[in-house]
Amino acid sequence: MDFTRDDNSSDERENDVDANTNNRHEKKGYHRHTNEQIHRLETYFKECPHPDEFQRRLLGEELNLKPKQIKFWFQNKRTQAKSHNEKADNAALRAENIKIRRENESMEDALNNVVCPPCGGRGPGREDQLRHLQKLRAQNAYLKDEYERVSNYLKQYGGHSMHNVEATPYLHGPSNHASTSKNRPALYGTSSNRLPEPSSIFRGPYTRGNMNTTAPPQPRKPLEMRNFQPLSQLEKIAMLEAAEKAVSEVLSLIQMDDTMWKKSSIDDRLVIDPGLYEKYFTKTNTNGRPESSKDVVVVQMDAGNLIDIFLTAEKWARLFPTIVNEAKTIHVLDSVDHRGKTFSRVIYEQLHILSPLVPPREFMILRTCQQIEDNVWMIADVSCHLPNIEFDLSFPICTKRPSGVLIQALPHGFSKVTWIEHVVVNDNRVRPHKLYRDLLYGGFGYGARRWTVTLERTCERLIFSTSVPALPNNDNPGVVQTIRGRNSVMHLGERMLRNFAWMMKMVNKLDFSPQSETNNSGIRIGVRINNEAGQPPGLIVCAGSSLSLPLPPVQVYDFLKNLEVRHQWDVLCHGNPATEAARFVTGSNPRNTVSFLEPSIRDINTKLMILQDSFKDALGGMVAYAPMDLNTACAAISGDIDPTTIPILPSGFMISRDGRPSEGEAEGGSYTLLTVAFQILVSGPSYSPDTNLEVSATTVNTLISSTVQRIKAMLKCE
Repeated sequence: MDFTRDDNSSDERENDVDANTNNRHEKKGYHRHTNEQIHRLETYFKECPHPDEFQRRLLGEELNLKPKQIKFWFQNKRTQAKSHNEKADNAALRAENIKIRRENESMEDALNNVVCPPCGGRGPGREDQLRHLQKLRAQNAYLKDEYERVSNYLKQYGGHSMHNVEATPYLHGPSNHASTSKNRPALYGTSSNRLPEPSSIFRGPYTRGNMNTTAPPQPRKPLEMRNFQPLSQLEKIAMLEAAEKAVSEVLSLIQMDDTMWKKSSIDDRLVIDPGLYEKYFTKTNTNGRPESSKDVVVVQMDAGNLIDIFLTAEKWARLFPTIVNEAKTIHVLDSVDHRGKTFSRVIYEQLHILSPLVPPREFMILRTCQQIEDNVWMIADVSCHLPNIEFDLSFPICTKRPSGVLIQALPHGFSKVTWIEHVVVNDNRVRPHKLYRDLLYGGFGYGARRWTVTLERTCERLIFSTSVPALPNNDNPGVVQTIRGRNSVMHLGERMLRNFAWMMKMVNKLDFSPQSETNNSGIRIGVRINNEAGQPPGLIVCAGSSLSLPLPPVQVYDFLKNLEVRHQWDVLCHGNPATEAARFVTGSNPRNTVSFLEPSIRDINTKLMILQDSFKDALGGMVAYAPMDLNTACAAISGDIDPTTIPILPSGFMISRDGRPSEGEAEGGSYTLLTVAFQILVSGPSYSPDTNLEVSATTVNTLISSTVQRIKAMLKCE
């Protein structure tokens, strides 16, 4: 009987346990992802570790998962990756610490047990040991510094060791330094000690207490070469070996079309397979988000001219004014071997997206040109580090892995260009603004496609500007009657575009808080002092704002070019319609033009003309314009004066696709990122450091706000 009761009690307890277990399962269900779901999520994470809500929803529909599950999976994956990287770094530091400790112990044992070599007797006394120890430590410190200095170069190029030193070709010519311009405009006051601090400029309501100061990090000061030193022979050897490795890697990436490159799961562009890349090319710098892309274009420019432009920093910046904000040649390294002459340059470059919301990307690169075969040249870039230059790139936001272009000469002055971009971005240091996050993560911001589109457009412009013996039929010369006048107007338009693009890097800017956090970024206001030729001298206030519009870029571009409605948003027209006084096409696309506009103003004292240059390409467009008084405009139209002496202060619009995949790809996407930028000359060359710019700040803030509101209302995007 007792056994029976015990058995019954045992059964009851088991039933209770089963019931409790079932209740727990009913209360909280667990969902384990399938292998296919995990593989797809892993693949997507490698390309975009921070998907937005739209991307999470699309991915959830594809994998039959809720957006919240996608969100939590990516959060856990980022935490796991961060923890893994921290553990790896700690392990490496621990191993290095143990190694150094053992070396110190070995040195101490050797000193304690030292004997006299000639007689085999006891070693020197304590004082001699201390002096000898100090000497050894000094020598050891010197050797460590020399070793680390050279190792820094090697680490930049993937940890390759030096070898075949005797076989390294002789280096010709001393190192030199060339700036992109002898008279570069001041960077909004950073290069002038006369600029008042923002706290003394903005008074009244415009103080830092009520301004938005959470903007992205500001660009650094221009590269300074005060303590410039030539490279040592050992550093030159290391750089030339790294250049050879970079050329070999880029050539391999181009040749491995089918195996190394795959289509992105986000936008179908070609990207490097990270797994295969790590297998074939071992890299030490794996922390960060890789960006890779490839594109091919045929341009109407001789291969020799292209190579010369790539190797000359000033020409390089002029060919890509909307991408390259600053470029300087730091060192020249030319060598000769059995394959012929190899040209190498150490170049500092600063690249930017034309919006004050996005900080520029800075690189110190080693650029090498090598002829691969007849009519084929390779130009390869790779990041490097120069500790003897007063500019801190020790912890860069971006590191350039071997990238470059393959240039193939074609008949009739054409060239085929295959472009590869491969960088690693540290998003932990600088998180992009949410308006531009998709553009940057999608590879449109700094990808190969942007470079090739810009190269194609600028090459066309060079042909249309320099190789036209007479006024073309597709132009509307209007008041311009001579080819000399046409060339003058074309040159003015090109310079205006460069000045407008350069102005977008607004240093010392203060921010007015945005009214809408969703589609508007607020207004950035910057101040600079200008005393260079080509721009009005004096104190200049510039303002910029970026916003998102639910329209394709081509529609926004056509609206800004429409003269029938221009007087409704452009204050330069004073509410009067504007007519086209002259128009010249700058490329194969008839929408790309430089023109003179004439508002219908009756008062002769306020009558003016507007110089406008605009272009449209596959990724967006730009509309830049500047007012001119009648006398200056007539002088430019006649071509009787040097156009470089005409002062221009451009304002305008930068139009870009937002980077998200959409059904409107043929029109450049369904959404547009529009950046509006204005400049105002506050005072002439003689100004006071205590100038109160409250009125000017209010004016430019009101001007840009009202212009944006008018444009949004006319486009029905309110």
